[in-house]
Amino acid sequence: MKYSLSFLLSVAIQILFAQENLPAIAKVHYEFKHINDTTQRDQFIRDETVAYLNQQASFYTSYSTDRMQDEVKKQMDAPSFDGNITIQTRTTPLGTSYLLDFNNNKMTELISVAGDKFAIPQTYPAQEWEVLGDHKEIGGYSCQNAKTTFKGRTYEVWFTTELPFPYGPWKLHGLPGLILDARDTKNEVVFAYAGFDKLEDSKVQVALPQGVITTSLEEVQKIQAAFKANPQAYMNAQSAKSRSISLGSGNAITVKSGSSTGAKTGDGGMDVSRIKSFNIRKDELYKPSKVTNNPIELIP
Repeated sequence: MKYSLSFLLSVAIQILFAQENLPAIAKVHYEFKHINDTTQRDQFIRDETVAYLNQQASFYTSYSTDRMQDEVKKQMDAPSFDGNITIQTRTTPLGTSYLLDFNNNKMTELISVAGDKFAIPQTYPAQEWEVLGDHKEIGGYSCQNAKTTFKGRTYEVWFTTELPFPYGPWKLHGLPGLILDARDTKNEVVFAYAGFDKLEDSKVQVALPQGVITTSLEEVQKIQAAFKANPQAYMNAQSAKSRSISLGSGNAITVKSGSSTGAKTGDGGMDVSRIKSFNIRKDELYKPSKVTNNPIELIP
C-alpha cells in the first residue's frame, strides 16, 4: 500500500461529508510548458505548477514563489551565509490560478496584479472524455489514458484511480482518478508529472485567499492596463489604501508573501534583517518569446 489507512479514510470522509473550505489533503506538482510563439518554438514558457486537492475542490496555481522562498531560506540557513541572496529564475510564474468546485460545478479564475488578487466567476469547464485502453506507470502509479477536445485543442492524459481525486492540472478534470500527465496532440501545451504529496494537518484551504476582490474580467483588464502604464503610481495608490485599513482592536494587519492558497502563513522563521542584498538573476538559457500567437485556449 502506498498510503496509510488514515489517509484513505480521510478521503472517504470528505466524500461523505463535504463542507465549505475544507483543507487540502494532497497536492500534485506539474512541469508546465507552453509554446506560445509558433515562430520560435524553442523559446517557450515554462513554470512549476501545483494543484492542491480535497474531494470537494482543487486549486491550481504557480509554485515558483514557494520555490523562491525555499531557496532564500536554504541560503540563509547555510553556515557560509554572508547576507547576500542570489536567486536565479528559470520559470515564468503564471499570473492566473483556478479554483474548481467539483461538488457545485463552479469555477473561479484568480488573477494577481502587483500583489492584489481578483476573483472572476467563470463558466464551469465541462469536458467529455473518451477513456482509452493503454496503460503505463507514472511516478509509481498505474495509469490509463484518455482524451478530450477542449478549447480548440485535443488533450491526451494519463490518470490513475490509485489516487481518488477527479482533478488534474489547469481546468482539466472529471475522470475517475487524478490526472498525472496531460498534453495536447501537438505537444504545445504540456503538464508533466513532477510529484505527489499527501498533506497531514494541512493549514492550506482549498478556497480563495483572504482579501480577494470579486469582479469582472473587464475590470481586471482595466487594472492591468493601469499598472502597465504606470507601475509606481499603482503601487503608491495601493500602499496608501493598505495604510488606511485598521482593526477594531487596534492591531495592525500584516500581509506576508506566500502561495495564493495561503500555503505559507509566515516567513518560516527567517530574520530578514540579516539580508544585505537581494539579487534576482535570469537564467541565460531561459529566454521565452514575448510574443503570443498561440494561446492555450484557441477557442474562447
